Amino acid sequence: MSPAALLLTFAVSQGPLPPDLDAPFVRGAVSVEGASYGYRLLTPPSPAEGARYPLVLFLHGSGERGDDNTKQLTHFPRRMLAPGERSERPCFVLAPQCPAGERWTEDVWGATESAALPPAPTRALAAAMQALLEVAREHPVDVDRIYLTGLSMGGYGALELALRHPDWFAALAAVCGGGDERLAARLAGLPVTLWHGDQDRAVPVVRSERWAAALGALGETPDVHILPGVGHDAWNHAYADGGCLPWLFAQRRDPARRLAAAARLLGEVLQPSDRIAFLGDSITQAGAQPGGYIDLLQRALAPFAPAVSFIPAGISGHKVPDLLRRYERDVLAHDPTLVFVYIGINDVWHSRSGNGTPAEAFNSGLETLASALQGAGKRRVVLATATCIGERPAGQNELDPMLAEYVALTRAVAAADPARTLSDLHASFRAHQALHNPSAAERGVLTTDGVHLNASGNLLVATEAARALRLAALGR
Repeated sequence: MSPAALLLTFAVSQGPLPPDLDAPFVRGAVSVEGASYGYRLLTPPSPAEGARYPLVLFLHGSGERGDDNTKQLTHFPRRMLAPGERSERPCFVLAPQCPAGERWTEDVWGATESAALPPAPTRALAAAMQALLEVAREHPVDVDRIYLTGLSMGGYGALELALRHPDWFAALAAVCGGGDERLAARLAGLPVTLWHGDQDRAVPVVRSERWAAALGALGETPDVHILPGVGHDAWNHAYADGGCLPWLFAQRRDPARRLAAAARLLGEVLQPSDRIAFLGDSITQAGAQPGGYIDLLQRALAPFAPAVSFIPAGISGHKVPDLLRRYERDVLAHDPTLVFVYIGINDVWHSRSGNGTPAEAFNSGLETLASALQGAGKRRVVLATATCIGERPAGQNELDPMLAEYVALTRAVAAADPARTLSDLHASFRAHQALHNPSAAERGVLTTDGVHLNASGNLLVATEAARALRLAALGR
């Protein structure tokens, strides 16, 4: 039997689940592109008033696909229903089901080489993401203790979901899965454990070995278990006594650790003579103050690249036309080697008073600015998308349609030249707010007033800036 065929049959249904297993898992469903995707949710046995609990998102294997909204309870969910687990680790367990004929990912099962991460998730994985956001919004979930795990097809899905949203999770446990290890830097600072049998004929063990090597090469220390003599049932070890659960539940989401890891990786590719300029508006002006995103990044980078200098160049109220008038004086005069441009909010925000920047002027001005800052290839430029004007869900803030248009223009200008790097801060903010703003507050999640950064916002921007600047430096 071929490895692909093995993978399709590894976790066949074991018959109807007993009522005592099925009943505690509440049924739910989400809709994606008009199609319904079921999920099951196990809640803590005796939730205390005011308490918040961890959540484990579990992605099943291919054998549990279907539309019965039951077969996905076979392995990990069954384990979590055991009395000892219920009392020792009270938590939510979210188990979405992938329909027959669909996949969590498009990666080639059984292949030894990894496929590139596609631009968008599959519909089934998008449904799992939507289910997670819905459950976190409607239940007392501790958003700093959301764990992600999956086996086989679900191991692939867990790795891809972690790559897409590493900041959603406190830890990742991937069991006999695979994914695009070339993007391992996205998981820097995220606790990862990998489990795989060395006799696996369905998913080659090299898939996990490459992930372990890629993370190790980045200075990460994943918890790796290559199980001798074990085939394609590593989940029976990973989720058993002595497996990954104590390790998993010991982790907490730690944004400061993620910044430290991103800064370390940035420091490894910089030269002592590098000078990094930050050009923007009041957010960048405040970013150079203690606790601002530039200050946080500079302090995180200092242990790894102490000689690198920073050039803050933010002025309150500025828009793209203002940057065009002053970039030579405030940036080029200091001869930077890398430039981080974070602009666009005022171009949109000030439109309410008739002083915004028309879309055509924003687009052409940003293109002119990027080209001038590049200096015919002398330096690398990072273009950051505008973050937010109000923190309610996308589409519920007054200027969201216009902001989305300008964000799209920034993405296009960044993509127009391979020497430019995009830092999609807007997407990062929206992803964070989707999970961390269950009450749809207008401010207070990443900003103080819907625009200007609070401590969490500065930490997120510093981390994303470090990641983008690393990519820009690597491209030199």
